[in-house]
Amino acid sequence: MAEPVPKMPADWELRPAPEDADDPFRFGWRPRYVHLPGGEVEEERIPLTAEDLLDPQIGDVDLTQGGPHAKVSHRLGGILETFFEDDPEVLVLWDVKMLWGIPGLKEPSPDVAVIRGAWDKEEVREVFNVPLEGVRPCLIVEVVSPKYEEVRRNDYVEKKEIYERAGIAEYLIVEPFRVRGNPIRQWTGYRLGPDGCYRQIEPDGEGRLLSKTTGLLFGVDEDRSLLVINARTGERLLNSSQLAAARKAAEELADRDARRADREAETRKAAEERATREAGRADREAEVRKAAEAEVARLQAELERIAKG
Repeated sequence: MAEPVPKMPADWELRPAPEDADDPFRFGWRPRYVHLPGGEVEEERIPLTAEDLLDPQIGDVDLTQGGPHAKVSHRLGGILETFFEDDPEVLVLWDVKMLWGIPGLKEPSPDVAVIRGAWDKEEVREVFNVPLEGVRPCLIVEVVSPKYEEVRRNDYVEKKEIYERAGIAEYLIVEPFRVRGNPIRQWTGYRLGPDGCYRQIEPDGEGRLLSKTTGLLFGVDEDRSLLVINARTGERLLNSSQLAAARKAAEELADRDARRADREAETRKAAEERATREAGRADREAEVRKAAEAEVARLQAELERIAKG
């Protein structure tokens, strides 16, 4: 029996506007080109259904992937792509249609897919053909589009069944709130058991989900932002722009430290030079005192000699 879709809290729940609910194109459209008798080509737009989103076609215009969905997908994909950038064995794909080679099984375009052993990491792919590549994703992550309940159900129920049948070792679902800043509401995760069926991944003491296939922890930070951690090192993962910002901050800090060290070295040098000058002056003063004392002693001796004579 399928698990129920997690219910959106009432104070965060979004209901489509009345005019949106009646809009046949609210999920997007599929273009179809009609050749007219005069030779012109006219584009017709075929409305997409929630079921169509489970098996998208090249050219589909999906209107459910904006807002929080797009931002969280981009952040997450960027983090994983940056982390695996130097690993030639790992390919990270964003929104690329899967071809399972399994008759009758729908073929979604996962928001993020991590694949180990792809034959050419640099190849540009419009689709990922599992039988041709010889490997399947080890981890798929879907970002929930919270605006429509039937689209949320796709991620929590329909895609879970699809990825289970396709033999995807781990399937994670992240759901953002549809508010400013796109805070993360929750993570849900599944891992294939020995019987080929999904079992829910239990979170650790901090509510994070461990992906055994990648060695990464997925969770929510204190400010409800997206959190991905290298389970081996405990280091938080950053995307390329965050890494660039961190490197720039580190370089600026190192530059400030270097300038401060230079100033301190100059201060020490000036102090040493001042101490050397003062020592030299003290030596000269001591020599003058010694010479004066010798002169005084000489004069005193001369006076005593005159007085005796």
